[in-house]
Amino acid sequence: MELSQENEYEDLTFKGLKKINEDISNKTFINCEFNNCDFTQTDFSNSKFEDCTFNECNLTLVKYDDVKLRNVKFKGCKLVGVNFNKCDTFILEIGFQDSLIENCNFSSLALKKSLFKNSNILESDFVGTDLSECDFTSSSLGGTIFDNSNLSKANFSDAKDYDINPLNNIVKKAVFTMPEAMMLLRHFNITIK
Repeated sequence: MELSQENEYEDLTFKGLKKINEDISNKTFINCEFNNCDFTQTDFSNSKFEDCTFNECNLTLVKYDDVKLRNVKFKGCKLVGVNFNKCDTFILEIGFQDSLIENCNFSSLALKKSLFKNSNILESDFVGTDLSECDFTSSSLGGTIFDNSNLSKANFSDAKDYDINPLNNIVKKAVFTMPEAMMLLRHFNITIK
């Protein structure tokens, strides 16, 4: 399927689209699937995605100003430099699996119960973010900032390279596994022998 001048798309599968630096703003996508598409630097401003899945897509530097993302899944995708904090926050439901998430901003968002599973989440920001009950299982979080965020009941099993200060974040009942869990203690200025 190719994108045309239509404003609404429903129950469609898009394969191999190359829409680089294009304007796909003010569109509605319901129950659509995007496979192996390249949307580098594409402007999706004021669009709506509901019950959609992106598989193996490149979403580097996409513009998501006032985008509505409801039950949207990213699987095996590359997301670099995406400001998710510019999305419409009224109903924001997103999940990531097996994806590269680099230099993305999730600050001040309510992402409770979101999936960030088996992904490389690098140099990204979660500042003032509600991540309660999120699943970061087996993810790598190098250089990612967690500050003033709610991580209660979040699952970091087998996650690595995180730097979470339990003094600046809510970590009640969060799950961490050894040996990475030892990194939580470095913020207490203590010596472990």
